[in-house]
Amino acid sequence: MQPWQVPHLEEIRNQHIEFAKEKLEGDPAERDRTGDFSPERWRLVGEHGVLGRCLPEKYGGIGGSVAELVAAYEGLGYGCHDTGFFFALLNQHTGIQMTLNLLASDFLKEKFLPDMIAGKSMCAYAFTEEVSGSDAFSMDTVAAQDGDGYRINGKKCFLTNSPYSNLALVFAKTSEKRSPFGLTAFMVDMDWEGASHGREFEKTGYRTVRMGEMIFDNVYVPRDHIIGRVGAGLQVLTESTGWERAVAIACALGPMARNVDVCIERGKERQTYDKPIGSYQAISTKIANMVMRHRVARQVIYDMAARLEDGQSIQPFQQEAAMTKLFVSENYIQSQMDAVQIFGVRGILLDWPYQQDLRDSITSTIWAGTSETLRNIIAKFAGLPVN
Repeated sequence: MQPWQVPHLEEIRNQHIEFAKEKLEGDPAERDRTGDFSPERWRLVGEHGVLGRCLPEKYGGIGGSVAELVAAYEGLGYGCHDTGFFFALLNQHTGIQMTLNLLASDFLKEKFLPDMIAGKSMCAYAFTEEVSGSDAFSMDTVAAQDGDGYRINGKKCFLTNSPYSNLALVFAKTSEKRSPFGLTAFMVDMDWEGASHGREFEKTGYRTVRMGEMIFDNVYVPRDHIIGRVGAGLQVLTESTGWERAVAIACALGPMARNVDVCIERGKERQTYDKPIGSYQAISTKIANMVMRHRVARQVIYDMAARLEDGQSIQPFQQEAAMTKLFVSENYIQSQMDAVQIFGVRGILLDWPYQQDLRDSITSTIWAGTSETLRNIIAKFAGLPVN
């Protein structure tokens, strides 16, 4: 029995497929055209308990294993053609909530986790800047000590969920040295004086999740809103991006499985020269490759989930997390490209979902580390002198 075939995981997956079809699907093509994001759907998912998986009951979570979290999002992605929305959920769930649970003080967990888990609060991961991406130490945002707190100044951009977020997990330099202890992570309420939302960005993929800027103009943050301790920002960054790489890429499994199924049906039903197109090797080979990619992607993600069953730190699995995201994201794109080819002209029509699936898949090789960055990480842990 493969890890995803465990009966209770199959039950979770099917429950979330039905929930997504009934409550979330609506008209995803129209939402994609307009870039519509629905806070109501976000709250509905919170009420359903999705954002509480793998998190303690005392904060409103429902506990459970990482594999159960993966199965839930796999089902959501299969039942609803809105991968951007599920990525947005996973961005907060894995990159922020799981990290807070592992590294934050009891005060911060009690203050912020319950509303996030319930879908009442949204939190943006405020790390990226206009000229600072994978090079964390080149960021311009700084936090200077002011009494018992800190003053943050800077601008963050290209932030998932930021236009609707009332909270931000903000990374800022607390030292001018390029040191592993030069970054600090803060929880910031966007209602605080000096915190504001900047412009929004239009995207080709994940259009149903908003992306924008956050501006911090002399924002005072109390010391008790630091995650971990001063100078521990790199640890927070490694933990949060690691969880995203290892688990958030589960948002690819549902669309991959759905397109395998519809392409198999297309291969049996569509006729050319009095034969089903699936009888031609050019098409059957594409479908066989899609089946194989999905099967191995599932294996890789559930294997990663098994390593994290106790919700422990992902620090020992940085190479494995990088490999998980790299392998799944690149195979996800190739499978969506094959689906477009199998459906021909319908694959590129806006009234059909396959072009949207392809645009969404391309986004997966950018967030939480580009494919190039992930290859550097893998090579570094393999022993090469990579910077």
